[in-house]
Amino acid sequence: MSVRKSAAAAVMALAIAGGVAAETTPASANTSQGYISAGTGVVTTDWAGEGNLSTSSHAHSNATALWQAVLWADGNLTRTSQIDCRFGSATRDATRAWQRAHSLARDGIVGNKTFSKADNKLKLDSLSSPSTYVVHYDGSQHDVWFKVVNYRYQIRVKTSVGYKTAYYNSASACG
Repeated sequence: MSVRKSAAAAVMALAIAGGVAAETTPASANTSQGYISAGTGVVTTDWAGEGNLSTSSHAHSNATALWQAVLWADGNLTRTSQIDCRFGSATRDATRAWQRAHSLARDGIVGNKTFSKADNKLKLDSLSSPSTYVVHYDGSQHDVWFKVVNYRYQIRVKTSVGYKTAYYNSASACG
């Protein structure tokens, strides 16, 4: 069997066993697509290169809700009601605490380095296809699940609202 076929067989075996499929191409490197996108490789590179979130950049969005879920999972936000799609002072301060705990610059801005550090804690749960799967963020206090559909991350803040794409310019996930 050729090296390429052996590698492809190994990738499929990992996918079937709950591992991660495909190559290691990270997600796109900005907000131009309008949503937090998945790469075509390991989930631990999915958020590498995403755009900034802060009190002045995409401060009211589903992407902010996704980040707030990460903060809650690691205990930096203490109540699920703080996942409100609004990047205000509480989210900024929680982000600074998260960055300090992960040896990053404490600027309160979720940029490439912060997203890249966070995606290291993503774990693949189930795989429907290379572009549709479920992952969870393995937080120190809680786990949070995200759906990926057509390479777009989705978050569910409220059961009544359902899963919504983590858009940078829409806050529909928070009802």
